[in-house]
Amino acid sequence: MNEAICANCEAVLGGEYCAACGQRRFRPQDRRMAHLMGESFGALTDFDSRIWRSLRAILLQPGRIASDWIDGRRARWISPVRLFLFANLIYFIAPVLTDLSLPLHNQVRGEAYRQLAPGRCIDTADAPKCRWSGQFHSALTEPAFLHAVARERAVAGARGRAFNPGEFEQRYNARSDGIGKMLVILHVPFIAAMLALAARNRRRYYAEHFVVALGLVTFVLLLMQAVVNPMVWLYAVAHRAWGVLPGGSVASTIGQATLVAVLAHFALACRRCYRSGWPMGVLQGALAFLALGLTSIFVYRPVQFLLSLWTM
Repeated sequence: MNEAICANCEAVLGGEYCAACGQRRFRPQDRRMAHLMGESFGALTDFDSRIWRSLRAILLQPGRIASDWIDGRRARWISPVRLFLFANLIYFIAPVLTDLSLPLHNQVRGEAYRQLAPGRCIDTADAPKCRWSGQFHSALTEPAFLHAVARERAVAGARGRAFNPGEFEQRYNARSDGIGKMLVILHVPFIAAMLALAARNRRRYYAEHFVVALGLVTFVLLLMQAVVNPMVWLYAVAHRAWGVLPGGSVASTIGQATLVAVLAHFALACRRCYRSGWPMGVLQGALAFLALGLTSIFVYRPVQFLLSLWTM
């Protein structure tokens, strides 16, 4: 009698699933479109599948996936890297986060911005942009900005048309959005380094700190896209429809609640992953959040700014 062979690894099948690779027994009907569509629909609607289980855990169980992954309990979850890439994919197709995609006038000093469009500084709406002191990197990256402006002016002149500062700014902002979404992962190694210092007595591998950091950044991306942005959108709809909600207070409340949620999640995740007491867990979470902010200011923003200019 012929033995059934696994179509994936060619091992002898002793049941419905292969003992060597885990793939289910392949049948001729599995080639049909109905099977493909049913399998896809089932994966999307199975709320106990690994993807949905992992999404619930990253939002509602701080540090659970990273802790289990480090301890070797991995079959229940998708890998932290795949989960981060999934969250980043959502970020790619969703509206950008302001702090991760600053417009041009927030990246350069007012003196440099005036050279881009001197006439705008007379207008009261744009006048504050021309007095802006810039980012930490602005003085260092200003030559690259001025070179890009001069290059664009030269290209426009060679084509017999006037340089359009508004069009230049729009192109930069669009490019910056795309570049910024690719560079989010820059935060992870620096957060991991901070965690390695904050939990050095645990004697963990750097890769394990990296997994924890991946989970923290994944949470921030999902929180902003799945919770905060919809809340802001609902507020905007309600404000346009009824006009009874005070704009500044609502925005401030949402911002404060988001900050508290992120800090609490970071502290709980560190407490679980490093088996820390409350004081140490809160300290480790605060240091991870500090690393997130410092990396954004001193690394992410200048790299994003320069790459956006160079690739325009």
